[in-house]
Amino acid sequence: MMKAGSFESPQRMSSRIPSVTSSKIKLSAFGRTRRAGCERNVASALLQQRQALRIVHENVDVTPKPLVHSAFSTIDENQMTALESIGLGQTGSSSQLMISPSRISGLTGLSSSVLLKSLSEELQMESLLSMQVCESLPMEEDEDVAPSPFFLPSDDPAIFATRPEIVTITLRETQTFFVFEMPQMTEDLQTPEGQAVVQENENYEYVTVGPGSKVRKLLNVETQTVRVLTKSRGSYCGLRPRKNQGMFVNNWVIHDTYAAPELMVERNGRMIVHTKESMQRMRETQELRYKLPELETVADQSTEEQLSRIYRETKFLDAARVMERIIANNVFAEAQKRFTGLTKRDPCALDLEFDYHLDLLWTFACEMVHNRPVAAFRWSPANASILAVAYGTKSGSSRTDGVLLIWCAKNPSQPAREYIFDSPLSDIDWSKERPNLLAIGFYDGNVKVIDISANNLNIIRQSHRETSAGCSPHWQVQWWSGDEQFDYQEQIYTSDQDGRIYCYRLGEDFFATEIMCLYRVEGKLDGISRTDHCVAYDVPISRQPGALVLRRHPVLSNVYFVGSDEGCVYRCSTNYLRQHVESFLAHDGPIYSFEFSPFCKKLFLTCGADWCIRIWAEGLSDPLITLSTAMACVRSACWSPTCSTIIASVVNDQICVWDIRRKTHTPTSVTVPTSGARLVTAAFTANGNQLVIADVEGVVYMYNLEGMPFPPYDQTKVLIESVRKALTTKPELLRKLKKLGSPF
Repeated sequence: MMKAGSFESPQRMSSRIPSVTSSKIKLSAFGRTRRAGCERNVASALLQQRQALRIVHENVDVTPKPLVHSAFSTIDENQMTALESIGLGQTGSSSQLMISPSRISGLTGLSSSVLLKSLSEELQMESLLSMQVCESLPMEEDEDVAPSPFFLPSDDPAIFATRPEIVTITLRETQTFFVFEMPQMTEDLQTPEGQAVVQENENYEYVTVGPGSKVRKLLNVETQTVRVLTKSRGSYCGLRPRKNQGMFVNNWVIHDTYAAPELMVERNGRMIVHTKESMQRMRETQELRYKLPELETVADQSTEEQLSRIYRETKFLDAARVMERIIANNVFAEAQKRFTGLTKRDPCALDLEFDYHLDLLWTFACEMVHNRPVAAFRWSPANASILAVAYGTKSGSSRTDGVLLIWCAKNPSQPAREYIFDSPLSDIDWSKERPNLLAIGFYDGNVKVIDISANNLNIIRQSHRETSAGCSPHWQVQWWSGDEQFDYQEQIYTSDQDGRIYCYRLGEDFFATEIMCLYRVEGKLDGISRTDHCVAYDVPISRQPGALVLRRHPVLSNVYFVGSDEGCVYRCSTNYLRQHVESFLAHDGPIYSFEFSPFCKKLFLTCGADWCIRIWAEGLSDPLITLSTAMACVRSACWSPTCSTIIASVVNDQICVWDIRRKTHTPTSVTVPTSGARLVTAAFTANGNQLVIADVEGVVYMYNLEGMPFPPYDQTKVLIESVRKALTTKPELLRKLKKLGSPF
């Protein structure tokens, strides 16, 4: 009967190749007989006969040493030699049999006696062929008695005479490995798990829409997962091509090279040696860059005609521009240093006061645009010293053309580029991807894209009546980065007087797509209260209000806001064409500005014709803070990019600087330009150190901010605390603000 604990699993048994010759056969009773016998413990007569034989070759005893040594007698209880297996097949035994489980598969279905008999014959034949029989020689006593390091397995076929009647096999389960698991999301209603799910759903409805919702307040708001852009650390850079070049240099050449320092030029911290010919060509090229072209003597042309031809040369214009900047530097050197930040006021000065006053650096003005109102101006995103200014015409004026000037801070007295168009300009904007392109909107409804890198007018794209049906002034022209629909390329979005929002694809046809159409306000809207008008005989000419302001959401690329001439702000999405998502009334009159805070994307300000500047929180229809000075429309308002609580605005001929951290009932400083003209627009520079103002007379003022407070460490925290402080007397509105979440 076999031992049950010595078997392995059936899976491992079946994975091995069945073999009779490699099977382990272990006899416990036979082992006990051997331990009681002689010291060598030889089980068969054949093994005893072989030990008596000696092999002599050329008078040298070459008899192989025994494979089984006396030192391994204890090991032989578990292991049998190959010769012992011969005797095992000749004698029968009813001793206990133990078979390795991995060998059972090799014995299945075959007769045990046949297998052992074939094994015995094979071993006898191999033994007789591998030795020579000689006369028996006495064993030498001085032979090496070191034990053999190995022995052959032994199977005695004499013991395995009959097949056992009962074999006990124990099957054991191996460890379970889960390669893939998909848990179910539903449960059977008839099971205890299903009843637990039903109870959990009932509890959730109780605390959300049931009686429990009165105890636990819930708020339904939209959420957007922050998009985190990641980049792997490793980067692959291609190898620069290299090549070997031989050169012969002796001591005389080296001496001549260093003896002529005029042939050596320093470049990138290294000395480069040139020949006399190459150095002469280099000097001639540098001289030609600033050398005037030679006059060609033509008999038919006068001196004035020749000078006129030279004046039209590009090289002459570049040289004259450089000379004008050098001369202008003598006048505006100190102001230009303050503009670039080279000269700053000492923050540790004893006479330093935070009075928020403005110091005029210079003005951009020329006779060409005198008495022309400034429609818009934009700083170049690539060069902080380049300013593009668009000029229109006054109402009732006989002028029907428009002017675009490109000003540079290196020469504030003369513009660097001058472009004249057939229609007055309404708005302009720079491209962020290609800073040399400038989009222009006109009063006649056209849109053009020009390249300002050329001295002459170079129109890249121009709208046509076949592809653009708009014929009213485009009050806003903006470049927006495209999404997957437009292959991530910039597109031009405009808003016109007819209340339509267009998207211009920068292709060959410059096709315009209408994505939104506004309608006039009817009924009561959320927001401020409107002045009641008598509408008995009020018949509107147009059903669409003018879209004066267009602003894209700073976080959500598919959301944008539109401000109308009725004072209504529309929240729209590019995913829903020709219909807005929501709206509220921000001003009792036209809206002129709409800007998000650069430090808190949930706060934005608006200004309009109802004399007010209002600060709003996205998600609330009630204004948080209202700023007002005189009974006049606020034409423009903007946030400071360096201090989160400072706001600049223009009212009539006054420039107001607000600091809501200090007070909200009156501005901290008021500046009036000397010209006394009505101001139309205002904007901070990118570094926040200057404030640019434009008026209706075509003059652009460049003011430097002096006496400004030091920017706080946590700009957002200071801004939120200032808003909360202003809402101390409005606890209900403050409670709604806190429900909006972070950072409130």
